[in-house]
Amino acid sequence: MGQIQTATDVEDFLRGANFMSASGGGDPVVERGQLLEDVAAGRDIGWTPIDAFADDDVLFSVCYSGSIAPESFDDPEERARALGGGRVHDAPFTEAVRLLESHLGVRCAGLISIEIGGINSGAILSAAARLGLPLADADYAGRAIPELHATAPHMLGAAVLPFACVDHFDNRVLILDAPSNAWAERIGKHLALSSLGLIACAFAPLPAARVREICVPSTMSECLALGRAIRKARESGADPVEAAARALDGWVLFEGEVTGRDWANTGYMEGRHVLSGDGRFADHELEVWFRNENHVSWLDGRPWVCSPDLIEFCDPTTGEPLVNTYLELGQPIAVVGRRRRDLFDSPAGLDTLGPAHFGFELEFRPIESLVPA
Repeated sequence: MGQIQTATDVEDFLRGANFMSASGGGDPVVERGQLLEDVAAGRDIGWTPIDAFADDDVLFSVCYSGSIAPESFDDPEERARALGGGRVHDAPFTEAVRLLESHLGVRCAGLISIEIGGINSGAILSAAARLGLPLADADYAGRAIPELHATAPHMLGAAVLPFACVDHFDNRVLILDAPSNAWAERIGKHLALSSLGLIACAFAPLPAARVREICVPSTMSECLALGRAIRKARESGADPVEAAARALDGWVLFEGEVTGRDWANTGYMEGRHVLSGDGRFADHELEVWFRNENHVSWLDGRPWVCSPDLIEFCDPTTGEPLVNTYLELGQPIAVVGRRRRDLFDSPAGLDTLGPAHFGFELEFRPIESLVPA
């Protein structure tokens, strides 16, 4: 049996995955329901060490493309029916995998997540269980990312096309080629908008030997361990935020409340949050810019922690991760940071996921140089 065997395991895994999403992975409401169905059905739910795959096993990556803006999660049934076709697939990941297999004439030997996030990690875990495929205990970012060209395959020159895209209404699209990964990302985001929110994509068919060279290993296991650490801290009366920081070998960066919120749906949810500090952070202000995920911050007006280091919002009482989609003015908040993954700790990694990637002319300073040991 896999590592996920009970409803508590489901909650722990999704809590950990959502926490590593830098507040941008989306609230896994649907994925929670699917995984609970998988548990009830007795499916084998879990993951496999990346070294367990044969070198020539072909692994597909799958993810949803779209924005985490609130309207992405509206019920689009009425609009879909007006267009001539209602909902067909509750789990279009499986259909996207089959479409890519059919196009390539290749059997998928396993799945690997493009990122860690509440929605995508939960969805790929359920898809692997329903397809009867092993899921690699790894991903291509070690956190959530907003776009294809902010991932390890892009950074390290691995092929990601073709894209096989299937939405909930059984629209099927193949992106066979594109001038760049940024172009493929743009087309995918427009497909998601046309699909009334999100579209499932299967892509990056790579042999396991290549996957091992470009992935961040053991991240599925990390999600489960992190989620458990937060829950157990709550149950024992310990501070769950501090427990999360310890589990990540990270830091509690800030505590306060949301006093500013401004965003737009640009194909991503993109904007800024302003946090006013309290307690030991009283009289300080933290501003955070996000594109789906949190990526750039300023403490008291000065540039501070930035991607590829992780900035995660969570509830200061429960330690539950908070998603940018649903933050509200006046909401209490804690901020936890962790060090970037080794794979991104390089000039190429900064080009891929650092401030300049998002258009900010800021010098990246490592989180470990900004906060006390």
